[in-house]
Amino acid sequence: MSSPRLYDDLAWVWPFVSPPEEYPEEVATFRRRFQQKGIPDGATVLHLGSGGGSIDVHLKQHYQVTGVDLSAPMRAHAARLNPEVEYFPGDIRDVRLGRTFDAVLLHDASAYMTSLDELLAAYRTAAAHLRPGGVMVTLPEEIRSCFEQNRTTCSSYTRGDRTVSTMYVDHDPDETDTWFESTFVFWIREGNRVTVETDTHRVGLYHLDDMLAAMREAGFEPEVSRWELADLEDEDRPLVTAIKRG
Repeated sequence: MSSPRLYDDLAWVWPFVSPPEEYPEEVATFRRRFQQKGIPDGATVLHLGSGGGSIDVHLKQHYQVTGVDLSAPMRAHAARLNPEVEYFPGDIRDVRLGRTFDAVLLHDASAYMTSLDELLAAYRTAAAHLRPGGVMVTLPEEIRSCFEQNRTTCSSYTRGDRTVSTMYVDHDPDETDTWFESTFVFWIREGNRVTVETDTHRVGLYHLDDMLAAMREAGFEPEVSRWELADLEDEDRPLVTAIKRG
């Protein structure tokens, strides 16, 4: 399957879809997990699948951040937002920087791992970049127990004279495999002119126990806690803190 357009020719809409102002609460939850496991402010953090850099706007306020992402347009977005952060091209399944870090954040890039083998490879990448006792924080973004067939999500942001309204729908065509499709529709208004673009993402979908087993196979001891975000108050969404075994 080809790369989603959001990370290619439609990458320019990223600031409308996922702006930095959406993330301070989320980054605070990651920071709490790092602190609980002894990762101090000023520590080195590798952000695997760093995307457009919106999370790093907040992460860099506390840590020495390095980012890795496969998409050149997304790395360009990130570099403009965070000129003090070093970004490297790479696939989270096999990139090796030849360096170790105190902590790794594996955010929603892991959602694009559509088989357990791919997910295991991403966890092994995290382990390869951590010192013994280092910490990975990762979110099993889509798990079977939380998935809603045909769930629809909408948002809209305006910057300057341009407004991008987004709707995406999640649909699982086969409940026996490990992925579903998320179809995006972007309504783009510039003055009186409106254009519509569509994009399809294939996203991994797993049982949490299988994800935890893959983390253990990669060399981690995972610990699951409830992800305490305001917009998830009615959902039991997990956040995983995993310590690399010595």
